[in-house]
Amino acid sequence: MNVLNELAHVANGKYYPRMHLIGHSLGAHVAGYTRDNKKRAGRITGLDPAGPLFEGTYSEVRLDPSDADFVDVIHTDKTGFGIKQSTGHVDFYPNGGENQPGCKASMAEYFKKLINGEINEIEKSIACSHMRAIALFIESINTKCWFLSFPSPEAVTCDTVCSVMGYDSPAGSPSGNRFLHTDSVAPYCSEYLHIRY
Repeated sequence: MNVLNELAHVANGKYYPRMHLIGHSLGAHVAGYTRDNKKRAGRITGLDPAGPLFEGTYSEVRLDPSDADFVDVIHTDKTGFGIKQSTGHVDFYPNGGENQPGCKASMAEYFKKLINGEINEIEKSIACSHMRAIALFIESINTKCWFLSFPSPEAVTCDTVCSVMGYDSPAGSPSGNRFLHTDSVAPYCSEYLHIRY
């Protein structure tokens, strides 16, 4: 908050609504703490906000739509390190928000491996799904492919209710929970080739 206040002071406060904060895991919730009663950032993007100790808590202690003019969230590990509940104006759930393609195992499988002493397998991929949100967001900046999302996990066509996930996710686009499929390796946005013009 001190850094943002200093930036706002230097810019006479007029650029505060133009700030776009991006936070991963605990950092997503920290970004939400930048809001106060007088001002808030224009946008916060939460990359798989942390779930343990934040799931089901009051909005004052976690990322919430009231924290910025526009809050978009990418959930990639909702059954592990990430939060299950919706925490933004629009919440994207690539591949259902859990067990991302190319990632080895679920948290339950990790615990089984731990009990069986398979430490090397755990080290390879324990946070793979949790970290995928970062890779998807970065790719959304550097690709010509739109990450189009749909209002239900079964939908595969786009009409007026589709949203773009990632950097180009516009405020005011359809809100709520959105679903899409991604590939197991980069480029992740290749199953539905929606090319930008």
